[in-house]
Amino acid sequence: MTHSNSNRVRLSGTLIVGKRGYLLQCEDENVWRLNLIDVDIPNGATDVTVEGLQSRVDVVDVDWIGQSDRL
Repeated sequence: MTHSNSNRVRLSGTLIVGKRGYLLQCEDENVWRLNLIDVDIPNGATDVTVEGLQSRVDVVDVDWIGQSDRL
């Protein structure tokens, strides 16, 4: 799910560790590359919600990440 206000986005999905960093696989099958500068990932989190600025078509500069309450 994507909510946007200008370049701000809030996304929920499954956190994936890729070869070159973290990715977010959303339920709508979109995949986002996550820039996690100075952001800690919750221990053991796989279903997450991220907030940040969309810096490119498929890239989010994340300023917050937390465990999702999705079922």
